[in-house]
Amino acid sequence: MSNAPVPAPAPAPSSSRGSATYFFLRGVAITLPPVLTLLILLWAGNGFNTYVIQPVNSVVRFALASWKNDIRTRDQLVIPPAGFPSLPEWNRNYLVTESLADEYRDVRESDKLVLTDEIKRSVYVPMARGADPGKFVPLIDYELVFKDLRPVPPPTTAIGLYMEIVSVRDFRSQWLLSALSLSLAIIAMYFLGRFVTARIGTWFVRKIEGMLTRVPLVRNVYSTVKQVTDFVLSDREVEFQRVVALEYPRAGSWTLGFVTGEGMLDCAAQVGEPMVTVLVPTSPVPAGGFTVMVTRSSVIDLNLTIDQAVQFVVSCGVLIPPHQKASAGPLEQEVQKRLSASGLEAAGAATRTNGNNGP
Repeated sequence: MSNAPVPAPAPAPSSSRGSATYFFLRGVAITLPPVLTLLILLWAGNGFNTYVIQPVNSVVRFALASWKNDIRTRDQLVIPPAGFPSLPEWNRNYLVTESLADEYRDVRESDKLVLTDEIKRSVYVPMARGADPGKFVPLIDYELVFKDLRPVPPPTTAIGLYMEIVSVRDFRSQWLLSALSLSLAIIAMYFLGRFVTARIGTWFVRKIEGMLTRVPLVRNVYSTVKQVTDFVLSDREVEFQRVVALEYPRAGSWTLGFVTGEGMLDCAAQVGEPMVTVLVPTSPVPAGGFTVMVTRSSVIDLNLTIDQAVQFVVSCGVLIPPHQKASAGPLEQEVQKRLSASGLEAAGAATRTNGNNGP
């Protein structure tokens, strides 16, 4: 018998629950989920606003500006009388309406005609910035945009100027314009959906998709995006039937899975027994899992709800429902209960066998 001294057991590590690092990490754990949720929602909302709401806003403003504007050409206006003052930006290179010219034709330069707002409605200045050198707009509208609103970038056309004006004259708030744009987008999607479900709409969609799938680079991107959108927006929903455990990635290691349906016929015929299709989620993001088909006898049905299983996966196994915690007492009771159930089942099977073999 060896007389070598038995090494003393290593002291248990002291708990770090009272350390500053622990409290800092707990603070981060509490703060990070709502912050990330808010950032994701803001990112999605900003993308929706940039690529949906703002384009529809532009269409609405363009339509209203084309309908309600006071754009005139040179032949619709006259040169101002001599008594009209020089303007700081245009000197006397502006035009007026014929009625205004007749009303103030006898005004002398010494009278210093004051351009009130009413007069500015009949004084037209050129939109000589870009594509509209022959278009004239009222001075009051020009000053409203370039002196009061000052949009960035500034409009370079007469229609662009009135697109800025309708935003403040017809809509007192940008929220009202955005609400109208969102409503129009929803209505447009509804009627587009009705169109593409009709026979001519289906034919049209097939023609467009046929052209897209023939373009080398576009077809790869389009096919992938279409598969994702068809899956997400499909009327058929992926329903998890029950929660099971299966041996993965090796025998003796158990992984949670969600049964989504039956297995394929060819696979079931090959193994000679029914199969089930199981979605195996990955931690900590369950949406990044994979799908497998396994025999029905190789999975264990678990007494878990879908929400409890998702919490278990997201928390990497930390959050276990109370009734599934395998402590010493409950584990022993569960084992005894199952052994008793197995014994009763075996006794019943023996009784049936003896009864069948009796006289």
